[in-house]
Amino acid sequence: MSKGRLKGEELQSWKQALHVQYAVSWLGVLFLWCCAQLPYQYLRKSGEFLGAVMYVAARRRCHIVRVNIALCFPEKSAAEQEQLVKRSMQENVVGLFESAYAWWGKPEDQYNNIDVVGLEHIQKAKEAGKGVLLVGAHYSNLDLGGLFVAHCVPVDVTYRRHNNALFDYFIRRSRQRYFAHVIERSKLRVMLRGLKKGRVLWYAADQDYGRKHSVFAPFFGVEAATLNSTSKLAKMAGAAVVIVGHHRKHDGRFEVEFSPALLAFPSDSESADAAHVNAALEQQIRKYPEQYMWVHRRFKTQRDGSKGGYYTLAKP
Repeated sequence: MSKGRLKGEELQSWKQALHVQYAVSWLGVLFLWCCAQLPYQYLRKSGEFLGAVMYVAARRRCHIVRVNIALCFPEKSAAEQEQLVKRSMQENVVGLFESAYAWWGKPEDQYNNIDVVGLEHIQKAKEAGKGVLLVGAHYSNLDLGGLFVAHCVPVDVTYRRHNNALFDYFIRRSRQRYFAHVIERSKLRVMLRGLKKGRVLWYAADQDYGRKHSVFAPFFGVEAATLNSTSKLAKMAGAAVVIVGHHRKHDGRFEVEFSPALLAFPSDSESADAAHVNAALEQQIRKYPEQYMWVHRRFKTQRDGSKGGYYTLAKP
C-alpha cells in the first residue's frame, strides 16, 4: 500500500499500522509514551530542555514564531521579543509532552491542581435552554488543557484529522476517552444537532485556513483571515458563545477560564463577529503569550493575494 494512499486516511487494521512506512512514526509514539510515564514535574523539565535545543536547531519553526511575535508585539524590544520566541519554543515542546501525558499518562493526578473560573456562564446558558459554542484557541497544552475543560463540563469537540494515520489513531482514540463526542470539522450537521440539544461544543477558530469560509479581521492589530463559521454556527443553532482559556499559571497550577457569553453575538456582520472573537481570544492569549502556538503561520493569507510568503509578510 502506497504512502500517499494512507496519508490523511483512517487506519483500518493493525496490519496497516505495521506497514514499513510507519516505522519512524512508531519510534515517535514510543518516545512520547515513555515521556508520558514520567512524573509531571520531570516531564515538564524535559520539555523545557528539549525546547531550548529546538530554539537553536529548528530554524524554520523559530522563524515563523519570530515573524508572528514581531507582528503581534511591536511594543516589545528586540530582546524581549527574542526571549518570548525562546519561551514559546520551550512551551510548544512541553505542550507536546503534555499531550502524551494526556494520552498515556495519569492526567487525573492533576485534577486537584486546577482552578476553574467562570463555570457559572456555562450553567447560565444551559439553564436558558441554549447550547454553548465554546470558542478556544490553539494553546501549547491543547490536549491536556482540553482534558481539564472536559473535566469541568461535558463537552463535544471538533477535530481535524491528522495527516499521519498512525498519529491520528492515537490522538482520536485518546480524545474519545474524555470528550463526549469527537466530531470532524466537516460534520456541520452533527455539530448543529448537538448544539440545538443544549450540548457544549469546543471549537477553535484561530488558525488561517485560507480565503474559503473566511473573512479578514484584526488579530493583535494585524489583519488575519478568520473563519466565519463561528457566527454561522451560533446563528443557526441559537447558541451562546463563550470563550475558554486553559493555561499553566506562574505558581504551577492550571487555570480553566470561561468568559461571560459574548453580547450582541452573532450580529449582521461576519467581519464584525470575527473581530469580536479575535479580540476575546487575544485577551486570553496575552495573559500567557508564551503558551500560544505561534509556530503556526497565522497571517499566511493576505488580502491582496500576494505570494511573498512569511519572509516578506508586513503589517498592512
